[in-house]
Amino acid sequence: MKIEKKYKGSLKLASIGDALGWMTEFQKSKESLKRTFGVDYIDTFHDWKKNVGGRFHGYVDGLKAGSYSDDTQLLLSVARSVKDDGSVDQYYFAKSELPDWLLYSRGAGRTIKNAARKIQRKSASWNSNFFTFKVGKTTVDYRESGANGAAMRVLPIALANFSDSKKIQEEIFCNSIITHGHPRAILGAMLYGYSINTILKIKPDDFSHNVFLTELGENIHQKFSVNFVSNDKLRDWEKQWNKNVKTPFKDLFKSILDETQEYLRTIYKGLINNASDFDVLTRLGCYENETKGSGTSTVLAGIYFTCKYSSQPLKGIEQAVNSIGTDTDSIAAFAGGLIGALHGESVIPLKWYKVQDSDYIDHMAIRLLNISQNRATKDRLFQKEESKNISKVNSDIFEINDRVFLNTLGNGKVNSIDIQKPITKGKYNLILDVEFDIGQSCRFAKLLNLEEKKTGLLEKYFNDELNLFADLNFKKDTKKQIEQFMSKLTETNQKEFSEIIKIIVNEINNS
Repeated sequence: MKIEKKYKGSLKLASIGDALGWMTEFQKSKESLKRTFGVDYIDTFHDWKKNVGGRFHGYVDGLKAGSYSDDTQLLLSVARSVKDDGSVDQYYFAKSELPDWLLYSRGAGRTIKNAARKIQRKSASWNSNFFTFKVGKTTVDYRESGANGAAMRVLPIALANFSDSKKIQEEIFCNSIITHGHPRAILGAMLYGYSINTILKIKPDDFSHNVFLTELGENIHQKFSVNFVSNDKLRDWEKQWNKNVKTPFKDLFKSILDETQEYLRTIYKGLINNASDFDVLTRLGCYENETKGSGTSTVLAGIYFTCKYSSQPLKGIEQAVNSIGTDTDSIAAFAGGLIGALHGESVIPLKWYKVQDSDYIDHMAIRLLNISQNRATKDRLFQKEESKNISKVNSDIFEINDRVFLNTLGNGKVNSIDIQKPITKGKYNLILDVEFDIGQSCRFAKLLNLEEKKTGLLEKYFNDELNLFADLNFKKDTKKQIEQFMSKLTETNQKEFSEIIKIIVNEINNS
């Protein structure tokens, strides 16, 4: 099998697993899955909707079939940060990609979003982003951030540095600490990178889960040594991490290595005893609220599905997607990246090729392959056009087909515009879909004030229609109906608009 097929398969199946698993991530049961999608087992893409932005300021995010979440968004951000020699421009990722990503992020968790906000401080750099944030009345420290937000984005680092495990480990460590400080997050990312590097070398017919798991777990302390933390660029980070803590970083890291080794044994025993997926995932902590999104537990779950279903690769991803109650999108993405690195793109069914930005993902796979083979050329540079700055959305000045620019993604075109009113009075959500010339598509949403002078679409949706009704002597209940309905109106809601007409006709007929 050509290595190119493995690279494309790995990157694309990671994004496919993310897109499929995102649909099931917040489902509670097979019954709720049935109510939402009309099926009780997800094996293909569906259009769906998600409430985002909170109760008072939120809007309905309509997701097209194949839409991916922050897992793939940040994976692509890291891919753009990989330099021609395979090293990662950590400063660029921290100070450019992460802040820009906040403008179009979808499905992201608290830790990664807070990290992306905090890294914008002048005092913070990629190796000094120590921060805290509030969850209710609880203060969460950077050192406690052990979720999988680092692991989910590091696949490009492993692909770009194939066969150089030491470089993979150090580059992944450095990228991880930009956002996550707990060893579970860091080791999970390193373990995933090592697993990808290992499985890329294996032919599908030669795969043995016994050999693979042994390779991961044997001499684990030597394989995942972090002695490089003593070098110049990380020495101060470790010193800061160790301030006012009971257990120094390296000691805690060693204990997480021991824990991870036990989890690998759990997977091995589950496979030889033919245990159920539910049983193994339970033992890995994937259903417990405290550990379900853990950097180690979710990566290990992806490894488990890869091992168990190595001869049924599609089922491996589907089972991860349908493990309701776990962090399905990340687990399926990890399983997808590993399965793709083993089997290549040829196992991807036609129905899964509809994943968002498929061509751009292929482009990135080829670039990472070229980097790994020391034949990379400079990726395209952005020549800014005369266009609107999508990073500063302060009013509804945008129109369909407007050219826009973002520093990290370059030039693009506005494909669709939506406006939704939240519960909070005096506000509205402006939602822009942009297709960038490089091939990535993004949705930008901004909460704006109604009182400010606006032009264009805001007048179209709210002013013109309301002025039309202003002089009509409607009953109080009718006016309330119209006001409620107008708050839901979007550009493409033709059926809803026809309902407004029915209300007007009904009022006239009864007057």
